[in-house]
Amino acid sequence: MIYLFTGNSSFLIDDAVKKWKNQFVEKYGDFNLLQIKELNENILETLHQNMLSEGFMGEKKLIIIELNSELNEEIQDFLLKNIRVVPENNMILFSYYNPDKRTKLYKDLQDLSQVKEFNSENEHDVEKIVSARYKNITYDALRLLIKYKANNTQKIVSEIEKLSIIYPQIDISHIKNIIIPELEENIFLIIDDILNKNILESLKKIDIILNQVNVYAFYNNIIANLRTSVFIMKLKKENKSQAEITNILGLGNKAFLINKKYNISFEKLEKLYIDLVKLDKKMKSGKLLGTEEDDFRFELEKCILKIAN
Repeated sequence: MIYLFTGNSSFLIDDAVKKWKNQFVEKYGDFNLLQIKELNENILETLHQNMLSEGFMGEKKLIIIELNSELNEEIQDFLLKNIRVVPENNMILFSYYNPDKRTKLYKDLQDLSQVKEFNSENEHDVEKIVSARYKNITYDALRLLIKYKANNTQKIVSEIEKLSIIYPQIDISHIKNIIIPELEENIFLIIDDILNKNILESLKKIDIILNQVNVYAFYNNIIANLRTSVFIMKLKKENKSQAEITNILGLGNKAFLINKKYNISFEKLEKLYIDLVKLDKKMKSGKLLGTEEDDFRFELEKCILKIAN
C-alpha cells in the first residue's frame, strides 16, 4: 500500500509520521522499518531492493520517504516506476510538505496513494493544535508566542518545551521577557503595524531591529514580505479563494496572512511598495543624499511615514 502525508503544516505531518512509525515498531519491531530523510541518487539501488523485497519472515515492511521540491527527474521517475510494483505487505509512506500540486510527481502520487492532508490555515488552527497538547501556557501567552513565531508550529512547540523545563506554568510575562522574535517574525509584527497605520510603533520596532542587523538585510526582508501582502490584497480584490491564493503564491504555513485585515487601502500599500523599490534603485544609482547606512535608513523611514497621511 502507498500512503501520502502532505499539506502545509510540517508539524502535523511529522507528528503523524512519528505516530505511524511508533505503532509499526510496537507491533512488528524495527527490523522491517526503513526511513529515508534525504533521498538522492546514491541510495536508489538500496531503496529499490528494499521496496521490492518482502519483509523478514514474511512480516509487513514500512518504508518512510521524505520528499521535497528539489528532487530531480531521475529520482521522480524511479519512485513512480517502483511504487507500482511493491509487494502487498510493503507499505510506502511518503511525507511531502507543501508540494507543488501542479507537478507530475504530485499528481501521480495522488492517484496511486491513499492521501491524508495536514493543514493549518491560520493562527486559530495553530492555537487549537498547540493548546490541545500543552495545558501549562495561558491563552494570552500562547497568542503572543504565535505572533512572535509567525504561526510556525514547530518553533512554537520548541519554545514551550524549553520554557516548561523551568516554569510549570507559562504566562505572558515569560514570553515578553524571555522569547526574542527572530528577524522574520519581527518583520511580520512591523508589517502589521505599518499596514494598520501604527507608524510610531513600527518605527520603534525598526529601531530595535536595526541595532542588531544590517539595514540592507532588513530592507530586503521587509520588501519581500510587503510584496507578498500586495499580491494577497490584489488577488483578494479579484475574488480568489483562500486555497487559490495559497497555491498561486506558494504560501505554505504563511497562509494565515490571507485572513489578516488591515487599515490601509490597496492603493496606499501598492504606493509604499513602489516607493521602496525606487529607493533601492536610487541607492544603486548613487542618487541618495549619502551612501551610509544612516542615510538609507532615513529614506526608508520617510517612505513609511508617508502612509500616515
